[in-house]
Amino acid sequence: MVVDALIPDAAAEADYAAQAAPDHRKALGQFFTPPRLAALMADWVAGAQPRMILDPAMGAGVLTRAAQARCPDAQVVAYERDEAILRAADAGRAQVRHEDFLRAGWEHYDGVVMNPPYIRHRELRDHGALRAEIGARAGYVLPKSANLYVDFVVKAACQLRRGGRGAFLIPGEWMGANFARGFKQFLLGPGGLQQVVLFSQRHVFDDALTTASILLVQRP
Repeated sequence: MVVDALIPDAAAEADYAAQAAPDHRKALGQFFTPPRLAALMADWVAGAQPRMILDPAMGAGVLTRAAQARCPDAQVVAYERDEAILRAADAGRAQVRHEDFLRAGWEHYDGVVMNPPYIRHRELRDHGALRAEIGARAGYVLPKSANLYVDFVVKAACQLRRGGRGAFLIPGEWMGANFARGFKQFLLGPGGLQQVVLFSQRHVFDDALTTASILLVQRP
């Protein structure tokens, strides 16, 4: 049970949602993490006593703020490529990098909190070379049918130090999707999957009707 004081507010997310065009958010796959889930995810990561925490898709900052509240002595590095959402974001004292995480370096971290963008594979353009590079580093061939969040999970999991923990909020579709077999093998191997929290009802996100899951990983 997470202490209420560690649950971040969502003022930045609400302000951005009120001003951002729906088409802009849809194109970038922006769906905000509910504050209580953000706190739960940060609580899992805190178990590794992290000194460096990564948020690969910061958005307006709710997971970054949750990580800072739960791990006040840790340094948080947050990536976000959308300039519009950065103007509305509340990242606390995090080191914010205005760039695409998937194209960034491969530094290692003690913890990762992440709600990656949800973009279907059919909407990806000129992504094959980048996907192949991530797969080569991970030792796992990412299939063309995988939606973008799979790339984020694979890269972020590989950037965890041994014993480091990650909490990833992603759609629950991966459990039965065509690409799932290889993805599951990765998660159960180098991905370090420990638990899956599956939400069977479609009301996790205020603005999207989809099932959701949280992957709790610890790098072996």
